[in-house]
Amino acid sequence: MISAHSSINADCPSQDAHSSKSPPVPIGWTAGFTDNKNVETMLNYSTGLTASLELAEDRGSRYIFSSGKSYYLWNTTSEDGWRILNAKDRDELYINVAKGKGGLELEELPDFGSDLEG
Repeated sequence: MISAHSSINADCPSQDAHSSKSPPVPIGWTAGFTDNKNVETMLNYSTGLTASLELAEDRGSRYIFSSGKSYYLWNTTSEDGWRILNAKDRDELYINVAKGKGGLELEELPDFGSDLEG
């Protein structure tokens, strides 16, 4: 598992609705990675997609990555993945992840490699 440190400050003031700043990294997730190339390789191997790591769960086994114009969620424990349907850019991704349970609209990925199993 990757050791990652979050730079989230829980005492951070909420953003003004008219602010031009991007939303903060959602609580419980990090965008600061120590070994993102290994994770991206694992995600590519697991999903068949070229992965660019966006977020990693602080104390969990989930990663969010982009590939092409879409975002994806991958659970390394269950080896399940989903395409995120309601995130067109990083700001929308962060906002929807920050909502917690139910914040993401997901479409399950096909079982990559199942055609190779005996």
